[in-house]
Formats: sequence, C-alpha cells, structure tokens
Amino acid sequence: MIFSIQRFLEDYFERRGLADADQYAIRVANAFERVGVKASQEAMVREIRRLRTVFYHRNRYLIREDFEAQLAATLRKRFKKKRNDASFTGFGRSFAPARVRLRGRRRSIGAVLLEFKRAVEARAVDAFWDSRGKQLMRSRPEKIAQALLAVFAKGVLGTKGVVLREMASGIGFVDVGISFGGAVHLIELKILKRQLTGASQLAAYMRTEGRTKGWLLLIDARTAPERNAVPVRIDVRPGSITTVVIDVNPLVPHATQG
Repeated sequence: MIFSIQRFLEDYFERRGLADADQYAIRVANAFERVGVKASQEAMVREIRRLRTVFYHRNRYLIREDFEAQLAATLRKRFKKKRNDASFTGFGRSFAPARVRLRGRRRSIGAVLLEFKRAVEARAVDAFWDSRGKQLMRSRPEKIAQALLAVFAKGVLGTKGVVLREMASGIGFVDVGISFGGAVHLIELKILKRQLTGASQLAAYMRTEGRTKGWLLLIDARTAPERNAVPVRIDVRPGSITTVVIDVNPLVPHATQG
C-alpha cells in the first residue's frame, strides 16, 4: 500500500503546486505505513510531525501544524480500509541482495540500474498492469516506474546516494536523477510499446546539464510478436545514451512434461 500512498501524495502536492525538494511524499507514506491505517488521527499527526524536512521551508505559506493535520485526515479517509497491493509484494526484499552484489563491485549507475531491472522483472511486473491478460496497463505507468526506481535507489544506496525526481532542466523535467556524491546521472523512463521514444528528450536534458552520458530506462510492455531489437547505445549530439530494457510483459512459462 505504501506505493499507492506515495503516488497519491505526489499527485496531491503537484495539484496544489507544492515543491517537494526532499521527497516528503515518500517520508509521509512511510510514516503512514508505520502507524497503520487503524491509528488515530492524533497518532498519525505525531508520526508526521517527527519528520525532518525542508518541505515547509520551500512552501512558506503553509502552516505546518494545520497542513499536517489535513494530511493525516486526508490519508486516513482515503486509505481507511487496508488494501493489500499485491503488485508490490516482496519488492523490498530485492534491496538487501542488491546491496550485497553492489558492494562486490565498483559502484556505478549502470550497475544500480541493472539491479533495478533485475528487481522489477522478479518482483514488480504486475505493478504496471490492471490486466496483463487483456493488455491493459495501469494509468500513468511512467509514474509507477519513477516511484519504483526512487524507492529502490534509496533502499539500495541509503545515505550514500541522492535521488531526485522530476528534476527541472531547462524548460523540462528529468524523470530521475541519481548521485553518489558527484555529478547527477540523468535517467529518463519511457513505456516501450511500438516505437522507441525518449532519446531526443534526454539528449536535450544532457545538453542543458552539460552531460555527455544519459540513461534511458525502457519499460517494455510489448507482446512477443511486436518485439524488435533495441539499440544498447544511442549516439546523440551531446554524447551517448545507454538503454536498459525492463521486460514487464514476459511470456508465461508452460509446464513441461518430465
């Protein structure tokens, strides 16, 4: 349920024009998950009040005490009945093995994204579908991918990494930026259906940010007959883009006779 809460809060803040510079939506979602849906309004407010954030500094017109009470009431009303979001069940169990594998090699954004691909394909395929049998994706699947990547990166990198979502760049917004203390790696996420998209958009962000490398994560929702090869590297004017294809529409394995 935590991912549903996070997405709701991010949309809620966006509709109200509130800047979320330090992932306050994720922190509130975690707080709500900790106390549980049966907690009282007072308990929920106390848990939110413990959060350290620059959210209210960036949105100075908000009165923190009033807004926290409003957040608690809104969340309790919307999520008052516990919902088991099976699409995300077990996704968090991917973090610890990924951390171990990453410690065994030189940390790189490429390694982190390949671990993310591994985690999604193993435990979060259904996060993108209302009905995979009918080929009906959930609304705003790119936002789902953003949320998963942000949570995964924070879970794997901890305090050693900084994860930025919807990072302003020129007249647009980079989907996700990840830093290990140095430069921010630019990551664009796209749903891959028929045609490859996102390269020109990412190239524009690379040019604006003065970067020669970018990463294009493709959530591959194509059926088997629609699939053709995706280039691993795309050369653009600012430099090169590396693609990472995540298969969220795999073939169902058939039982074999032994």
